[in-house]
Amino acid sequence: MCSRPNYLRLGQILIHLDVATSKEIIEARLKQMRGESPKLIGKILIELGYIVEDDLNRALNLQKDLDMNL
Repeated sequence: MCSRPNYLRLGQILIHLDVATSKEIIEARLKQMRGESPKLIGKILIELGYIVEDDLNRALNLQKDLDMNL
């Protein structure tokens, strides 16, 4: 996790892109926190069927672009 306050988390971006809901993000994060999956949240969301690989790639690219501009 980045310590900069303006850093956008992947979940926030996926919600903004309207490809995932906050409930889905929370479910994936809880799965991760409980140790049910050691994977990154994007991969968990794909496994759960909430997003597809293209959604993840688009969000990650947007996150990278936004981070570079901060």
